[in-house]
Amino acid sequence: MRYAAALTLALLSSGARAQEKAFDSGGTKIAYIDEGRGEVVVLLHGFATSAEEMWTKMPLARTQFLPVLAKEYRVVAVDQRGHGRSDKPHDPDRYGREMAGDVVRLLDHLKVKKAHVVGYSMGAMVAGRLLASHPDRLLSVTFGGGAPLLPQPRELPVLGATIESLEKGKGIGPLVAALTPAGEDGPAPEQVAAFGELFVWGKDQKALAAVLRGFKGLEVTEAELKAAGVPVQFVYGSREATFLKDGIAAARRVLPGSRAVVVDKGDHGSTFLTPEFRAAVLGFLRTARE
Repeated sequence: MRYAAALTLALLSSGARAQEKAFDSGGTKIAYIDEGRGEVVVLLHGFATSAEEMWTKMPLARTQFLPVLAKEYRVVAVDQRGHGRSDKPHDPDRYGREMAGDVVRLLDHLKVKKAHVVGYSMGAMVAGRLLASHPDRLLSVTFGGGAPLLPQPRELPVLGATIESLEKGKGIGPLVAALTPAGEDGPAPEQVAAFGELFVWGKDQKALAAVLRGFKGLEVTEAELKAAGVPVQFVYGSREATFLKDGIAAARRVLPGSRAVVVDKGDHGSTFLTPEFRAAVLGFLRTARE
């Protein structure tokens, strides 16, 4: 159960806490970490985690993504609304497009004209909405473990099941099961339930359910993506979950000039921890400088 093991290590490891700041984003407090100097790189974490958990609180020094980037760039890692130390409204209408809006308002707050964006999983969806609506504010976009959210003919069953589970206070078990690498046996139901509850222990599950209900607002059109004209790359694991691989493939067909890096043996919960992921991001940032 590599996905569970990797994320549990990330969540439970100890270490120095990065200094966080906050600003008012249209009435919603948004917390963020701001370290380093140079061109700005905005980091957008995945669902049900935070900037600190995903980018700084790693079990081994070689996986501390933010400190490594901060040696060359000014790194701004956002606690997306509903997560971390940011506000956690329970109204789904305050998510979706508002999550992309938070990034734009943060750039305004910091007086930054343009930035690179690296989004992982849910963060990739938010980055996709930014690419569609504010390409003029972007130097490049890296989609990690996910892709822009193109309109779907029907809702993925895992989405509704995870919302229902969160609203009952039972965690994200359905999502954990859905992230099982393609072609592999999933964890036992009792393992899924246990890890699904552990992952959101102490977190606002009703806010997380509202985040998922607001995903529709992150959808982008093919025309919007084609018109963006921003350098783009996709980085994902060879053992990524099928529904996410399908989304990446669909987005790449719309963006045929994009770069793709596949991390060998990486799955959804481990790819962002790997040296290969870090090298892919750094290499792309260096070629996409303004």
